[in-house]
Amino acid sequence: MESAWTHSLLSLVSLEVGSNDYSVFGTPGVKTDRALYRKPALPVRPRAGGKFLDPVFGTEIMRATDESDGGAPGLGTYYSHWPTFNADNTKILIRKGVNGEAILKDFDAVNFQLGATHTLPTLPDGTSVAWQGAIWSNTDPNIIYCHPGWNGANYPDSGMKLYRYDVRVRTSAGYKLIKDLGSLAPRQPDFLGQMYMSADDDTFCWLHFRISGGNGIVWGYTVYRRSTNMMLDVPNTFVGGIDEVHIDRTGRYLEIKLNQNQADGSRTRIFDLQTKVMQVLMVNAQDKPTGHGDNGYGTMVGFDAWAAGIHVRKYNDIHHPKVQFVFSTSNGTLDWTLDFHLSMNATDQNWATVGTYYNPGSTTLPHSGVFSDEIFQVALDGSGRFRRLCHTRSAIDNLTATTGYWAVPKPNISKDGRFIAYTSNWEKSGRYDLFIAKVDPPVPTPMRAPSTAPATTRRRRIS
Repeated sequence: MESAWTHSLLSLVSLEVGSNDYSVFGTPGVKTDRALYRKPALPVRPRAGGKFLDPVFGTEIMRATDESDGGAPGLGTYYSHWPTFNADNTKILIRKGVNGEAILKDFDAVNFQLGATHTLPTLPDGTSVAWQGAIWSNTDPNIIYCHPGWNGANYPDSGMKLYRYDVRVRTSAGYKLIKDLGSLAPRQPDFLGQMYMSADDDTFCWLHFRISGGNGIVWGYTVYRRSTNMMLDVPNTFVGGIDEVHIDRTGRYLEIKLNQNQADGSRTRIFDLQTKVMQVLMVNAQDKPTGHGDNGYGTMVGFDAWAAGIHVRKYNDIHHPKVQFVFSTSNGTLDWTLDFHLSMNATDQNWATVGTYYNPGSTTLPHSGVFSDEIFQVALDGSGRFRRLCHTRSAIDNLTATTGYWAVPKPNISKDGRFIAYTSNWEKSGRYDLFIAKVDPPVPTPMRAPSTAPATTRRRRIS
């Protein structure tokens, strides 16, 4: 039986998997090596607004929600694409419960403090809002873009509407209709879902849902550009249907991800809204369609299923993604057990923010533990640099409401790169909550030669 002394010693030691080297954590701080930093005992979890230091990486972290904001299962982020922070870090948008609710909290970025909590009203016609997919304006900190949420077949006229909500109003009068897209679905109780938006608040895209048998099914996808009043509505013609549609931050490139491989061996389409050219990514070792990731300016950054890593794909050169990071120890031992979400929400596009978790369905795959249940940042300049910032203290087994998908960290970063919001269930505490890590943005350093990824033929499911 492990003694208390031995357990205490192990909590201070880092073991590099595949080697005989041990290293003491030393002073807590951002790590830039590939050692396995074991999670120490849980720090005391504060109430909402309370703070603590990550005992390994030294990052200051605030718990942003607790039981006073809502009961179990809890509160957290929506996704790594959809921003928690508004443009000037004075408000945060937080997912609440299981019924699509959300709350706003005032946020004092200077003093790293929470302010008042605000509820969010329904639309003027009484219809609920799909806060999952709502996006803060990139220029006006008081504006959120949104659309009606799932409402069965009971929309007053159509769910195909884009609104902006002024958070200063705090009533239904704060909503302004930007565009009614109902003409794209005459006589149908259709609705929009999973909205994405360009960085100039001009181009929007959605999945287009249609009611069938009492449920919403993906009918196709919709694109709208405010500056030209362009509307594009495309029905699904793909075997297995459409999974997601994303617009890059320039508003030029549309990425259409499918649910399954097509007969020609493809699974992703890239449509250039400027040239009207559609390109196809094949599921092979050259094209390597991107898994979980996020769009940058003319780029897609995400999981490389052939390298156990993260690559950057330029939309003007889609067939040559470049690997930027590999999930491995320093001696080349790969880890295929980590799923992750990635955020490119920061104005500085030279770094991607990543939040990992151990995938409970990966028990037969090689596992080192390095980078597990962490938030870190990856340089996208080919240098191979990374910055390890904190442990998320979230444990996922997909067995309960508080240990499944909504407890996954799904971090997103503020525009100025100083704050990272993420979800944690505090290692199966019985609920999950929103946490905010306060970080120093990366300082540019001279490029180093990129490390070589170990050769491998193993790949993981594209999702």
